Amino acid sequence: MTEIAEVANLPATDHPADHKIVFGGTQRNMVVGIAMLATAALAFTMDLTHVFFATAMAWTFVLWGALLLYSNLLDLYETYTVTDEGLTIKNPLRPWGATKVWDWAHINRVDVLVKRAEAELTDAVAQVYYTPEGEIATERQDRVYDPELVRLIVERAKLKPTNPANPKDFAHLPAGKKTYVWNQSGKLVVA
Repeated sequence: MTEIAEVANLPATDHPADHKIVFGGTQRNMVVGIAMLATAALAFTMDLTHVFFATAMAWTFVLWGALLLYSNLLDLYETYTVTDEGLTIKNPLRPWGATKVWDWAHINRVDVLVKRAEAELTDAVAQVYYTPEGEIATERQDRVYDPELVRLIVERAKLKPTNPANPKDFAHLPAGKKTYVWNQSGKLVVA
């Protein structure tokens, strides 16, 4: 799901319009979380929790179901906004660091992990690495692969492929289990 939002045209005396490209979150399967919550609710309503072990199991199902639903909602509501200045990652459901702003100069690596031999684009995972200025620690953001988003990040952060076999067309990943890496130097650095 890609939405393109452009700021209204400004008069010639002002700064040019900042073009924003917004990528929405990814839909996950919420059936497991809902099923765990429903099972716990049924256990309580059917009076199956009069034994301590059954009560503990029901509450465990409530906790795991709630955590799985929360995790799925985090992925669903997370948006990536590509601007001229950098990449903005927003998630209104995350109470800590709801907004991350990463400038293009400090995004230093993008990995695309293809985990299955007959994978579709939605089976791949994109990992974006960012090191803030003056810091040693590197932050990583994982997301379901979106070819347009990865292409924009690689182009705007001026990342180079570490292998000539890296795909040039991001919409068509080569078949097979592989990891494709783009970084600032163009040389593969083993961690």
